[in-house]
Amino acid sequence: MSFGTGPLQRLRAFLVPYTRIPVAVVFALLCWGGMQVQREPDKDTIAIIEASYLYNIAKLVQWTDPKMREGPFVIGVMGSGNLYQELLNKYATRTIGKQPIEVRKLPRAAVAERCHILFIQKEDRAMLAESMKGTSLGSTLIVTEWPGALDEGAVVNFMPANKTLKYEISLSNAQSHRIEVGLTLRQLAGRVVE
Repeated sequence: MSFGTGPLQRLRAFLVPYTRIPVAVVFALLCWGGMQVQREPDKDTIAIIEASYLYNIAKLVQWTDPKMREGPFVIGVMGSGNLYQELLNKYATRTIGKQPIEVRKLPRAAVAERCHILFIQKEDRAMLAESMKGTSLGSTLIVTEWPGALDEGAVVNFMPANKTLKYEISLSNAQSHRIEVGLTLRQLAGRVVE
């Protein structure tokens, strides 16, 4: 009994040329393709922790500027797509007081929009100095993630500590932005600068 040109013979004829590809090439292609995968936001534990901190910080500070108590509560993120996604997915439906939270992904620009909280990632460090020159950040709580950021004008700075993430806070920078820092937030900080 002969199978002739049945489906099995056609499949075998199709696959034969590909059996000559060296195993090393196939392995290299598989490895290279696997390295291109980016971390998903739900797997980025740093973004999860930072988002949780930002939400809780918002609940533990008071903006003395009455204009900041009107409209949506705006959290702006410059850089850090994973943090932005985490905030959007878990906190955008919540409120701070009576203000609904609005999460905005901001462009890398010298003039930032009016925000209650503005997160600037390490790669956009130059934007902090540029943003501080403008008047749009008058009552904005600026949060950063690099050593020495409090000296550059940040109010809160995330810092790695013992395989976790802590924050440090500058009370003088908060005061200059017309922000009152609650006692709980000061007590939980890894470092408080007067």
